[in-house]
Amino acid sequence: MTEVNLKNSPTGYNLVPPPGWEQIELQSDSLNETLLGIVDRSMNELPHDLPKDDITRVRMELFKQLKKGARKAARGNGHMLYMPVERVQGTFIPASFVISKPLDGPGSSALTQEVMGAVAGDRGDSEPVEVDGARGIRIEYVAPPQEDIEAQFASRRVEYVLPVPGSPTPRWLTINFSAVGDGNPDSEFSDALVSLFDAVMTTFRWSYA
Repeated sequence: MTEVNLKNSPTGYNLVPPPGWEQIELQSDSLNETLLGIVDRSMNELPHDLPKDDITRVRMELFKQLKKGARKAARGNGHMLYMPVERVQGTFIPASFVISKPLDGPGSSALTQEVMGAVAGDRGDSEPVEVDGARGIRIEYVAPPQEDIEAQFASRRVEYVLPVPGSPTPRWLTINFSAVGDGNPDSEFSDALVSLFDAVMTTFRWSYA
């Protein structure tokens, strides 16, 4: 169970990630140890005849990239990061999703056209959704390549914005999915990754003490 620490509201939430995906608590004091554990498991899948110097270089670079991604997610109010740590047919899946800390939101906790418009803005296609009894918003769009990374590919993004039930003031939880996929955000592979994330969201449940 993941805690959100709100009175008179859910004490947390649960969901079922895909097989081979890892849950990383971004605010944990043991974040580095968690990331190093992921790196070590990844190293076990490298070819056994790879030179030792190459293994060390790959290990350091992978940890660097994981730490960079975790820091970026944490700066964006991220609380929990989910990402694949096992290869599928020899290839890592370039996708992840981040669940935020509860955020103060506009308007009331009830979904209204005004709240939907304020939250969705003009970022992409939006539609109302219901997740475990909470009426929220699903937003989907394609993000342009990021300037701060070497791989210049657009990414497919899906964002769920859910009101926290029973909160005395407007509080919202965001679940942000991002996938580079095969480099083409409109490909069947990217579509499949989005469908996988939507399937994960059907397992989302609020938990109560």
